[in-house]
Amino acid sequence: MNIQQIKEKYTCLDYLGKPLRKTSSGWYLYRCPWKEDNHPSLNVSPDGRVWHDQSTGEKGGIIELVMTYLNTKDLSRVCNEFSSSSFLLSKISDEQKEKDTECSVFRSFEVIPLRSRGLFAYLYQRKVNIDIAKQYLQEAHYSFVERTDGNYLYALAYQNDKGGYELRSSFYKGCTSPKGITTHFSIKNAPIIVFEGFFDMLSFATLCGAVKHNYLVLNSIVNAPAAIGVLQSYTGKIYLCLDNDKGGDSATKEMLKVLPDAKDIRYKFAHYKDVNLYLMRR
Repeated sequence: MNIQQIKEKYTCLDYLGKPLRKTSSGWYLYRCPWKEDNHPSLNVSPDGRVWHDQSTGEKGGIIELVMTYLNTKDLSRVCNEFSSSSFLLSKISDEQKEKDTECSVFRSFEVIPLRSRGLFAYLYQRKVNIDIAKQYLQEAHYSFVERTDGNYLYALAYQNDKGGYELRSSFYKGCTSPKGITTHFSIKNAPIIVFEGFFDMLSFATLCGAVKHNYLVLNSIVNAPAAIGVLQSYTGKIYLCLDNDKGGDSATKEMLKVLPDAKDIRYKFAHYKDVNLYLMRR
């Protein structure tokens, strides 16, 4: 991608992501990403074509923005920035990103071994093998308000490598901070299969009849760059089994650029959005 193509395809809004707020003049307000900006000073025009740093008076377009951020005058570095997998993956789907990274704030939260009949019923509804699920899932008891009556809500809890949890029940989908990938690399010399969510991983193992592979779960496609960092050092076989949708297509494409020996196996579930839907409708 050259400079002219970048100007035609991207705006400052694309590069900076979600703003802090919209000002009364219609411009968008950000913190400057290249410095400590306790009092947000970066303004971007409504069409995203112009930025202005109120604290220094600097201004420009998308190219000048990236040059300032990278602290360079080298235009080739700007071009490389827009070709990098981490940038492209971060722009796959703003709507998906906001949805996947929105973690709840709980007044009480406790994780215990999986035991609730309601959660077992939910797993049965999703056609997941219970014995396989028990190897990976716990049970979260939580509430959003202070309670003195001992009552709580509960959900399946799937822990990521950073200590956060993905939470699922028949009526709730959420998470706790921090977000991150989850790796299960306990089987020596076995291939790694990459999934977007843990239900797809459990569904795949259910279809296999047992856990026969190593797994990596993104817990959100915005975590794909972190997964790439882990997978680049792996010398065995890697299979990508992300969702059959726009986000899954884009993430798979960008992962294959960095991991050319990995294989996309989504064709096995081509008529379904994901592995769990395939399992449920067989």
